[in-house]
Amino acid sequence: MEQEFLFNSRGYKVPVSKVTDSDKAQNAMVIKLVQRAKQLSLEHDEFKRSVYSQVNDFIADMAHSYDVEIGGKKGNITLTSYDGKSRVKVGVADNISFGPEILVAKELFLGVVNGLLDQLDDEAQLIKDIVMNAFETDKEGQYSKTKIMELRSKYRYSHKSDDWAAGMQAIDDAFIFGSTKTYVLFHERNELGAWVQIPLVSKSL
Repeated sequence: MEQEFLFNSRGYKVPVSKVTDSDKAQNAMVIKLVQRAKQLSLEHDEFKRSVYSQVNDFIADMAHSYDVEIGGKKGNITLTSYDGKSRVKVGVADNISFGPEILVAKELFLGVVNGLLDQLDDEAQLIKDIVMNAFETDKEGQYSKTKIMELRSKYRYSHKSDDWAAGMQAIDDAFIFGSTKTYVLFHERNELGAWVQIPLVSKSL
């Protein structure tokens, strides 16, 4: 009868007869759980690919009948059930950071604000509020990507000055786009009518 072996952490064969019952039980359990985890991970990936495929097919079918965009800008789609209690969101998120040009942009915009300090009209106050809000930092001293992007897109032409235009160009130059992440989210409304996310990854025990 051929002798059975287990490989230890150094890659050496160890006869099963030399392995304790506890180690054999632990080995069997760990291998079983890891295999199940790999299976679930594969099922999760296959499910996400299926979601993307089904949503893309749906949008393609809609395009035959309507020249419309569903649920937001291109690449970010929200589909809702007929009763409004379930929804699927598929989107693309860019990993964005800022280069040193963001500091130049801040100084340029603050220069515009300083030039408006003596003006008390609503337009001047709006410009002040826009700039101060956009360059507000968090506890770690980081700028909000959302606020900077809002300043860049929504208020790009809100003030007619060379410094304002130069500040916008500095923001454009400051953007550093890293990896792009595609995501899919599932939500249901609870008894209070609020959206609650259905996690695809288990929460901590």
